[in-house]
Amino acid sequence: MRLGKAWEALLCIGVLAGALALRLPHLAQRPMHGDEANQAVRTGQLLEEGVYHYDPTDHHGPSLYFAAWFFCRATARTFADTTEWSYRLVPVTFSLLTLLIMFAMGVSERQGLFVNRSARFTALLGMAVSPAMVYYSRFFIQETMLVTFLAGMLLCAVRYAGLRAAEVPGERRSGRRTLWAAAGFGAFAGLAAATKETAVLSFAAAAVATVAACGIGRLRRVWRTRDAVLAAGVAIGVAALLFSSFFTYPRGIVDALFSTAQAYLKRATAVPEHQHPWNFYLKILFWFRYGRGPLWSEAALLVPALIATVTAFLRFPDASEEETRVLRWTRFLAVYTLVLTALYSAIPYKTPWCALSFLHGVILLAGMGVGQAVAWLARQNIRGVRLAGTVVVWALVAFVAARHAAQAYRACFRLPADPRNPYVYAHTGTDALNLVAAIEEAARAAQGTDTPIAVAVPVPDTWPLPWYLRAYTRVGYWTRIEQIPESFHPVVVIAAADQGDVADARFGTGRRASFYGIRPGVLLNLFVPVPSAP
Repeated sequence: MRLGKAWEALLCIGVLAGALALRLPHLAQRPMHGDEANQAVRTGQLLEEGVYHYDPTDHHGPSLYFAAWFFCRATARTFADTTEWSYRLVPVTFSLLTLLIMFAMGVSERQGLFVNRSARFTALLGMAVSPAMVYYSRFFIQETMLVTFLAGMLLCAVRYAGLRAAEVPGERRSGRRTLWAAAGFGAFAGLAAATKETAVLSFAAAAVATVAACGIGRLRRVWRTRDAVLAAGVAIGVAALLFSSFFTYPRGIVDALFSTAQAYLKRATAVPEHQHPWNFYLKILFWFRYGRGPLWSEAALLVPALIATVTAFLRFPDASEEETRVLRWTRFLAVYTLVLTALYSAIPYKTPWCALSFLHGVILLAGMGVGQAVAWLARQNIRGVRLAGTVVVWALVAFVAARHAAQAYRACFRLPADPRNPYVYAHTGTDALNLVAAIEEAARAAQGTDTPIAVAVPVPDTWPLPWYLRAYTRVGYWTRIEQIPESFHPVVVIAAADQGDVADARFGTGRRASFYGIRPGVLLNLFVPVPSAP
């Protein structure tokens, strides 16, 4: 059974609508993660001061901040006016762009990526309801954008290869199209490099996969030197434009070239709290259960992905040129995904959202596997076998999609900051919102947004407080109580748990002390004025 164009269009519109339904509602429900808050503050500086300088030791690449600037500027003029929606709409939008890019990759009869429309639809559906993809598409971090740009590179590579295969010698129009495809590939590569440093892992995996799929000889025949130079030039230009803040900060280019690698190589092995075993990502994605909590798994993707991988490495002497081309792209995806998974797994430093880059490859392979199964059934001579087999395949696809959508709903709306959720990592706890509410209540009874607030907390544990205190004009940050100047007279004091006694001795008179959990294992001591008796 092949999907007709009209039916496929309707189904894909339904997939996009379902993807939006899982990603858009209640974006402010989940407390801001420390990383989200950190990056929101950086965006707020860009919004208010119009200045951004790339920091090679943290914060990753600049593309997220420049993209968020447009969303923030549309609804706010100051950092204090922005909301969670201002920032989380960025990954939501880019996750939908990824789906559109995947749709544009096309099917084999038009020299596209997918073996047939069934493969493309299944890949879109898998991407739309993947619990990990959905959860982090509501998270103000770089990974969702990185996946979008990597998908854009793949789209342009597919278009370029298809155009070169169909190119008529001496035809100027086809030559111009290959130039546009090469330039698009370079633009997406530059954007990926300017989004997060881990893009180099994807580039390395893609290089290995290209050689494995094509071989050096065929690669030389397909990729013209002129086009390669253009792609590299555009990639360098786009990356330089962003790292230099549109050429207003040339030092950013120097830092990106010479300081970033050193900083992240050190981080990869020297941050013990983020070092995890090699199978950390595999457990989170394919089999996770915390205590008596619910089971989380996207392991069903592995079956069709394995079918596609095995098929890609088989030899079919009677295969047509078009079938060989599709198998070559499938082989590329299989090697790319395996190499990228191995690279991420080998690096000791691990955070769960990093898995999105290779999970996207798994989803594409799963779509290819379903497409191959449908194509094989279509070639069977017995009508009953064709019909029954096709019904079984689509019933399984629908069942898996429903299960994944249910997990995505649970992750985003029922357990968005719960440790039983595998995608929750060093996350701000809901008790932090109680802390913020207590501060707001004390401020209303004092001087409003001019209320003096002292925060004496070690830097890692300060976040996400700068986000939640963004509207207050007199907030001071120190790491210890002793550092607070005698001239500063705070109404509200927030101290680390081990600073509670010192804070009580200095600021406890007339104040009530309470403990709040900012995130697992981190307690903060809040001192607010005792309410006056009526």
